[in-house]
Amino acid sequence: MALRNLFIDVSGYQEDSVAYFQRAKDQGVMGVVVKLTEGSEDGSAYVNPRAETQVRNAAAVGLHVSCYHFARYTSNADAQNEARFFVKIAKQYGMTSDTRMVDDAEVHSVADYNSATAAFLNEVKALGYANVGLYSMKSFFTSGTLNSHGFGEAKIWDAGYGITDLGIDNAAAWQWTDNGLGMSVDTSYDFDGAFTVGSSNSGTVPSTPIPAPNPVEHVGHPATGTYTVQSGDTLSGIADKFGTTYQILAAINGIGDPNQIWPGQVLKVTGTASQESTYYVQAGDTLSSIANKFGTTVSNLVSINHISNPNVIYVGQKIYVGEASQGQSNAYTVQSGDTLSGIADKFGTTWQNLAQKNGLANPNVIYVGQTLVI
Repeated sequence: MALRNLFIDVSGYQEDSVAYFQRAKDQGVMGVVVKLTEGSEDGSAYVNPRAETQVRNAAAVGLHVSCYHFARYTSNADAQNEARFFVKIAKQYGMTSDTRMVDDAEVHSVADYNSATAAFLNEVKALGYANVGLYSMKSFFTSGTLNSHGFGEAKIWDAGYGITDLGIDNAAAWQWTDNGLGMSVDTSYDFDGAFTVGSSNSGTVPSTPIPAPNPVEHVGHPATGTYTVQSGDTLSGIADKFGTTYQILAAINGIGDPNQIWPGQVLKVTGTASQESTYYVQAGDTLSSIANKFGTTVSNLVSINHISNPNVIYVGQKIYVGEASQGQSNAYTVQSGDTLSGIADKFGTTWQNLAQKNGLANPNVIYVGQTLVI
């Protein structure tokens, strides 16, 4: 880790002017990683509308330019499709074969994330871009979700704020803040020059044909792992993506005000409220309505919270919402062949009740791996 050169990464939320990039350069920035594309269920259709101008103007002031793709793949075939789309746009914008092409892997929605991530990076290399990189947060690398040593020569870009130990021994770069330089921009240190050294786009645009996407069956968003909040996200919107409710997300993440989340915040999106999980009372709540939200009972909430009068709770009060320690569970994981009515029969309830508790807009649409509150 001899170098500590500065570089920034930008998306459609940052500026694209020459003045913006000159300001960054004047503060010591030597490189920029531009978001080109983002994955989606319908075939990776998002392109950063500012990307082309950001690439051009960053290069104009002498910054070393790399590119990244925000991954949302749910299978190896998805990963290859997203890589092809990423490369397609990179070629359209004139990104030459020496460009560093980065997989931003922070939405974990596939059983074997290492395999899918390798499929993405290998496809990018097969299409003419040999210099690849992998961005993710420290927790993904240290938990084994991603093996930092498992991607060959890919440069590992580790994100962790307020830390002194990156948790891995092969980080090529460290994103240490999302508000660097007084510019509200993600800022990183480059340890070996991969993101800051050398002239950018000095080669030729690869001519390798891009294969047509393989057909992929999408079966929903398995509620697994973590999710990093993006600009414009709401807790209820995130809950919808992962087949849960904002109340559950608030409880398992200890969020006091569901309206207060911020870009870059890492949220758990799996699991149900345990006895240690907490919910903060909102205006209009009653103990009965909270019990219904979390699939428990008023008497249970009274017991585990030592509430003397169940009719008296107040806004902002912290309520433990899990089951009391009787070995009971209020969650069920959907299995292959399940229907909502069949699950309801198993637990002596109705499909209408399950639909209401779990915020299901269409009771005919559930998916394997989805966690339901019973």
